[in-house]
Amino acid sequence: AYPELTIRSVKRRMGLDEHLRMGTQALLPEEVSARILSYLAEGAGKITGKPVKKVVITVPAFFNDAQRRATIKAGELAGLEVVRIINEPTAASLVYDYADDGESAPDSPYVLVYDLGGGTFDVSILKLNGEIREVLASCGDTALGGDDFDERLADHFARHLLENTGFDARDGGQTLRTRLCDIAEKVKIKLSDESIVKVAEVGLQINNDKPLNLELEIDRREYEAMIRDLVDRTLNKVREALHEASLVSRSEEHTSE
Repeated sequence: AYPELTIRSVKRRMGLDEHLRMGTQALLPEEVSARILSYLAEGAGKITGKPVKKVVITVPAFFNDAQRRATIKAGELAGLEVVRIINEPTAASLVYDYADDGESAPDSPYVLVYDLGGGTFDVSILKLNGEIREVLASCGDTALGGDDFDERLADHFARHLLENTGFDARDGGQTLRTRLCDIAEKVKIKLSDESIVKVAEVGLQINNDKPLNLELEIDRREYEAMIRDLVDRTLNKVREALHEASLVSRSEEHTSE
């Protein structure tokens, strides 16, 4: 409702020397991250009944040195002692247990972690040997995530409005754009279970003294076509990781396609 008072996807900004506007404030990415970490530590303390002073922070595997340093600084600004920075895929493998789902352990000791988050994408290949997790390869894109998938749908909604009402969504400002992205995220989630999703949003904005309505249907295959290039970008990184881990040759990569 108030995008000018909101900061989102700050992880993409970590390591950059730029200020993010939030109302009258101008905050560095690590300052925003520090507030998030402080909130999490406080919440964990209430649940456990013990104050949280030392932390291990997970980051995308493809975070560079500047991004990792900014993350450590964020922890320090939050009044926390950062014991270690660990890659998110590695952290995921540490809690991975075949016994949880009743399945027997596979013959292969290799695990591929495909991590498509809100703002970043990582793929890591690990070799499991008892309690030892050896990271064989990590690839990723710190500017690719669920936000980009939402944007594709939001752009589609904007084109629909222009074609059917003559209203250019760009004239609606950031508030309308945020609303369209919020609707897009909900539609995206529904498309995981439904082949067709009907969008019926009334009163997005007032245009020429009339409410601006958004009414259309989104087919899953239609959406998949919108995001095909984004998915392909993740698969390219998967192939890079497989090659880096020496689990597939270049010729096998093309054959598997």
